[in-house]
Amino acid sequence: MISDNCDNILSEQPFALCVRFIRQEAHCAPYILWFEMNRGMTEEKVAQRNSTEKLWMVNAEVDARPFLHYLQYLTYGGLGERNKQLHAFEKLRSSCIFDPRNLINMHHLETALNLLGHCYEMEGDYQRALYYYEISLQCENTNNAANWHVQRVQRLISSS
Repeated sequence: MISDNCDNILSEQPFALCVRFIRQEAHCAPYILWFEMNRGMTEEKVAQRNSTEKLWMVNAEVDARPFLHYLQYLTYGGLGERNKQLHAFEKLRSSCIFDPRNLINMHHLETALNLLGHCYEMEGDYQRALYYYEISLQCENTNNAANWHVQRVQRLISSS
């Protein structure tokens, strides 16, 4: 139960920090998060995981706030509400990912950057999508879904 009493340290926070999709929930997750469930590009990369990592690396985890704005971007785009879609895109880009006040609460920055890269991809800005996927790889190089995204976008660029 959420209380108006801010002094009660046992009160639940009125928000979620992360959203997790387990493999059995893949059909409920946006397509881009399927790559998070298959991060290992090679058996060698997968072999670098310890036993704990092997358990959670088949899940997709994303911070709640960037995921909310990403879902808004998808939803408003599907509804044809371009101004609201662009507003959600801007919120994802500026207030969630690049506002230093939010970085302390970011636990999956590389995934948020992948969502941002995917938005740029859907906007047709493949170079900027690659840029954000590469920043994601700088955050976490091994077992990062951005490895798949970079290959996918490079194929898109070469086929156009």
